[in-house]
This record gives sequence, structure tokens and C-alpha cells, in this order.
Amino acid sequence: MEKRLVKVKPCILDLNDPEQDLQEALFSLDENSLLKLDRNEATVTPSPLVAKTISKSLDSLSLNRQPDIRTRKLRRKLSYYSGIGFDSIACFAGLTTAMDTLVGTYLQPGLEALIISPSESSFPNSVVSTGARLVFSRHVDLFAPAIEEIIAGINQKTRLIYIANPNSISGALLTEAEVVFLLSYAENALVVVDESLFEFCGVTVTDLLTKYPNLAVLRTFSKAFALAGLDVSYILTDSRNLRFINRLGLYKEPNTLAQIAAETAIDDINYTAGFIRSVNESKKMLFENLSRLGYDFRITAANFFLLKVRDPDKLVETLTKNNIFINSLPGVEGFENYVRITIGAPSQTGVLLDILARISGAQTFANGVSKAGRMTSNMLDSVFEPREELPVE
Repeated sequence: MEKRLVKVKPCILDLNDPEQDLQEALFSLDENSLLKLDRNEATVTPSPLVAKTISKSLDSLSLNRQPDIRTRKLRRKLSYYSGIGFDSIACFAGLTTAMDTLVGTYLQPGLEALIISPSESSFPNSVVSTGARLVFSRHVDLFAPAIEEIIAGINQKTRLIYIANPNSISGALLTEAEVVFLLSYAENALVVVDESLFEFCGVTVTDLLTKYPNLAVLRTFSKAFALAGLDVSYILTDSRNLRFINRLGLYKEPNTLAQIAAETAIDDINYTAGFIRSVNESKKMLFENLSRLGYDFRITAANFFLLKVRDPDKLVETLTKNNIFINSLPGVEGFENYVRITIGAPSQTGVLLDILARISGAQTFANGVSKAGRMTSNMLDSVFEPREELPVE
């Protein structure tokens, strides 16, 4: 008798299989020989104090015991860092875990979640897994979504509204006034503002938390703090919301080492500030040199920029052969001809500009490296697309 798999719930069938990692060789390479610019991660290691503190702590830690499920020490530091009360903070083992907890708390079949497009797949997948209906907002200008277009997608069944601010694909930023309008209009929905890239842009709506109980802010240590390998995320919201969120989120806390890493990263905030300054220096380099090279591009308020090219997949392939990893956006409506590239330190940006200069046929960038010389002429075909208009900040 043939054995059969156990049936999954129907809504799981609506999810796509995870895409195969295009950078299969990534983890077999020496980290010093690659430039990973595909996930909006920090391009530097965490503060040196993180490794030192963890190493020192290992002698005294009881790793056979569960970590602090209330993350008390970390929440106290986050309260000081964010200016939000201790009881209005909940910590989780990664951003996706926090998202899963939110949707699991508020959504069920028959309800809807509105997502401001474009969007990464994490939050939509979390929504679909609950059986709730997923609704994407549509915008005339993908780089500047209008609040009226967002409002149009809200109805009586809308229970969650998700906004990445800045948007992790387009870089679009909603103003505080627009978020206030949305919070006032959608009183029966929890408005989730994902501020994963807050440290790079400095824009936040946390000052609205005391006025609007239907607001939740998501943040993470995986970006500016360079802790993607020991990911910690946290939710900032009214303490009355956390009373229910924590019922589902209990025991989803970061592990002991991740908590120590996050605490130490906050203590050494000057290190993160220095990295952010270097990213801003790279933005200036990109603005000056991409214009000179004739590329059509958009530098965002976050830690990435968009490059418009004739053949994104070809550019991804070309850079991958040179151990530089970037993202094309083939499944994102309106972004089929764009690649998204994380912005790193100036020395890293120099390497990237060197290769982009060779692709465009321009003079080699001054700070580049000879590694780019490995490219052949057939690898450059159909990649470059001349700039059509002035770049937009």
C-alpha cells in the first residue's frame, strides 16, 4: 500500500516554493573574497565588542538553561535607545518570527491584511499561512505611494496594514502626517510600520505610539547593527497590545547569545553610527560616479540603491562571476528592469564602481581592483542601459 503525505491546510498551497538560492557557492567562498550586496545586510562585521563579550560570557553562561524569555536586560537597553517604555517592547528571535506572531495574534480566515506594495515575501507569506486574505495596494508612482491609494484598499475586514518604511524594494518613505492619517482612518486595524532600516534614514513614527493604540513598530538588529547571523527583532506598541501578542509570542525570544550580542551592540552605538556614516559617504560616491557612467539609478534613504538596466539577470550573473552578489527583482511588478544593490563602505563601493565602469565601457574607477579584469566582453553584452532621466534621491 502506497504511503501518502499528510495533507497540509489549503492556504499553504497558495504559497510558492522558496526560490533556489542563486548564490549557491556563497557559503563555500572565503568571506574576504566576496561582496554580499543582495539582502540589505550590513557589509561589515558587528562591533568587535560583540565577539569579545560573547567569548568572555561563555565561561559563566549556563547554556543548558533557557534564555530569559522576557528579555528583561535587553528591553531595558532598548527602552533607553528607543525612548519607549519597557512594558511596550517585546523581543523575538528574528524579524520573521515577530511578523508570524503579529499575524497569528490578529488574523484568521475571513479577515484581510493590506500590504503597501511593493513588498518582500516574508510578511505576505505569514498572512497567507493564517488563512486570511492578502490585499496589495496599487500605486501610480511606485516610488511615491499616495495615501489615498492606500486608503482605497481598506474595508471592514481589514485587520492588519503592513508598511515597510522605508520600503525595502522601492525605498519609498511615508511621512509622519501620512501615517497619522492612516491610523485615524483605519481605527479597527493594527498598522504595522516596519522600521528595519530606521538607523540608515533616521525616520521613525515611534512618537505616535502613545497617541495611537492601533500602531505597532517593527525593528531589527540584522541590518545596521550587523547581527543577521544572531538576529534579534523587536516590536514597539501599546502595552495593552503586548498583553495578547505575548500570549502567542512567549518562548519565541532570541537565544542567550543573541541577547548578549544585541545588548553589546547597543552599548557600542558609536560603532554603528560610524558604519552609517561610511554608507552615507558611499552614497555620495555613487551619486557622482553613476551619473558620470551614464546609469539610470535611484539612491534611497536606506542602505541600498536601484539600478535600471536592460538585462538584470545578465548583470547579476556578471557580478556573481566576480563574487559580488546583488538582487534582481523579476517577480516585483514595475521593477522587472531593476537590480537592488546594498550600499557598503567606500572601499567596497569602489570595487563595485570599478566593475560597473567596465560594463559601461567607461574608464576604470580609481578605487577599483584588478579582479574586475576577469570579465570578458561577452559577459558585458546586453547589461548596460543608458540613463533616461536624472537620478532621483
